[in-house]
Amino acid sequence: MLEELLTSSKMDGPMAKQLREQLRQLILSGRLPHGLKLPSIRQLAGQLSCNQVIIRRVYLELEQEGLIVPRRGVGTFVCRPQECTVRERSEQLLYHAFREAAEIGRNSDFSAEEIQAVLQKVLAGSQR
Repeated sequence: MLEELLTSSKMDGPMAKQLREQLRQLILSGRLPHGLKLPSIRQLAGQLSCNQVIIRRVYLELEQEGLIVPRRGVGTFVCRPQECTVRERSEQLLYHAFREAAEIGRNSDFSAEEIQAVLQKVLAGSQR
């Protein structure tokens, strides 16, 4: 399953973001089952030929989202999805998409009101 990570030539953008989104989707879809031990940071960095800092950052973000849990001296494991519904999982994904969009807006010096206006356009079905 993890062999599929970042192998698509259609992927673009920062590697950490790609990896985080791929792992998140695999966990939320159940393709990475509860209790599965993930590769160590060093192992996954070696497999993907990337810096360990990237993997550490991705694992930390997934841990903060409650999707994985590190166990000192044992490894990092996929968490049991809390008895959440499909709607709740969708809400989690939507939240993260909005959070990333807001971050892009802030990094581009958009005000909160301007970001909200763009979101309103999206929700109304209009384009920029």
